[in-house]
Amino acid sequence: MELHWQDVQRTDVADQVTDFRLTRQAALYPEPLETLWWSVAIELRNTSIDAFERDVQAEYGQDLLIPSDYDATDRAAVLEDQSVTIYARTPLVIAINANWKKLGIASVHVGSITPKDHLCFGPNVIDKPEIEIEVPEETVVMAIIDDGIAFANNLFRSEALVSRVEFANILASRPKTGGGVSVGRMLTRKQIDCLLKSCTTCGLLDEDLFYREAGVIDYADGTFSPTSLRRSHGTHVMALAAGYPMGHAPKTRPIICAALPSRVTEDVTGQNLLPSLLLALKRLRRQASLFRIRKTRQCPPVVCNFSYGNFDGPHDGTDKIERLIESYCVGALTPPVHGSPKQDVRVLLPAGNGNLARIHAELNDKTRSRDDKWTLDLMVLPDDRTVSTVQMWMPYNASQGVVRARISAPGGAKSGWVRASKGNYQSLQNGAGHEIARLSYTVPHMPTCRGLFTLSINPTFSLEPHVLAPAGRWTIEVEVTERQKWRPDDVIQVWIARDETLPGFKPGGRQAHFDNADYQRFDRIGAPLAHDPADSRSPVRRAGTLSGFACDESPLVIAALTQSNGRLSDYSSAGPI
Repeated sequence: MELHWQDVQRTDVADQVTDFRLTRQAALYPEPLETLWWSVAIELRNTSIDAFERDVQAEYGQDLLIPSDYDATDRAAVLEDQSVTIYARTPLVIAINANWKKLGIASVHVGSITPKDHLCFGPNVIDKPEIEIEVPEETVVMAIIDDGIAFANNLFRSEALVSRVEFANILASRPKTGGGVSVGRMLTRKQIDCLLKSCTTCGLLDEDLFYREAGVIDYADGTFSPTSLRRSHGTHVMALAAGYPMGHAPKTRPIICAALPSRVTEDVTGQNLLPSLLLALKRLRRQASLFRIRKTRQCPPVVCNFSYGNFDGPHDGTDKIERLIESYCVGALTPPVHGSPKQDVRVLLPAGNGNLARIHAELNDKTRSRDDKWTLDLMVLPDDRTVSTVQMWMPYNASQGVVRARISAPGGAKSGWVRASKGNYQSLQNGAGHEIARLSYTVPHMPTCRGLFTLSINPTFSLEPHVLAPAGRWTIEVEVTERQKWRPDDVIQVWIARDETLPGFKPGGRQAHFDNADYQRFDRIGAPLAHDPADSRSPVRRAGTLSGFACDESPLVIAALTQSNGRLSDYSSAGPI
């Protein structure tokens, strides 16, 4: 397979990952690329949703859906920054990514493919008067965001025909005409109770019928639904957080939940997550604000459990998902419904499971080699059917022009140097001109002034005639070009995006990892080392593998515990200390 690196003059896009995903070979997609609809998170700057919609429709046509969750007030608001979930066809997403400045957009983040019949284009209005829900003192609203939530389980019912779930949001369901939403379904407790009654015979709930009627399971849809299994992650998490035996549940733990689309969970990198998470948090925040304590008429506190994690990201609170979760916590001080009281919100996140996965490296003066540069050996595994991504985050100073990087593919094809400055990037192409991999640099974003190198690599295997990347050892070289601008405490943080496939799903991802010879994996008796040796000069580190979602101030982060000895589990990720 003939491979060669090529300079490409195409840098003025809002997001390089979006550009890489939507300009690859069309055979990588289940349908013609131009017909696909995507969920997309955009960040509008000093413009309104209404103005954005007018500009898009005037310039590019009608391939746009803005969910009805955004009411008239949301659409008219002109804010310094506001994140919005939209749905658009591929040509429009490409146009938005290329013309982001003209449309008043600060960032673009493409999500997952969304079947067109899962979108309702008719008039849907949610801003009708909502009914307040009275609850006793000491109530804490339990909010769960996950996938595969079997919300009719006995643990979530106070009686056989009475649910404890006040709201269930199924984002992957086909919306019902006139159901008030343009994406998915929203079920109230009254609707859930009616379904329980209609699907119960002789005191036994027909669960298959219930979840089919609720829109949770659709075998004709062609996608996997974890709810159809005997066990699922979302049911397990919600049971731990808010489950009680039927008939013994207190009335002070009402539940609201949002089940994310299985396509989002399928992509463990987190790249597909942001648009759906943004929509889920918007719905849950509005629904949580409807609860009122009887005596004081105040809103009870909310505890939101979001048991998702990732490996990549800046790990400093400035990632889009970190900012979204932080705004959900802090934003509770600004009620989503006019006249609602303030509401205390806590979000629980997992620390992550990547401590031993060799997915993180620190490039600093201690780990630099004698030839004044760093070398990372990246092992991209065979039979990997998904894209592998590596992020290299620059120091917290203005790093323009100070650092450069290059890549060697298996077989010896070596890229040119890509400098940490706005300009060209390197594209690895085969003899037919199809892109295999890309090394690009994104200029610094405020408020941290950290630039970003991104390496994206195609799958290494497919049963279809796709353009594949070679499996094996890829070499990443990084060096400082202007030593006088490099400070002794500067560090380049490198993370490999999460890529393994979760049980039950079928993409076939395999986790890439670093394989530097100086990384010590085991102790003297052959047991895995859970901590970095004090004298280690290897750039590959266990410290700093904490989930990229869990690095802001407000969320509470929970690690794994080994019950037999009361110690932190070896695989559980940790912060920089």
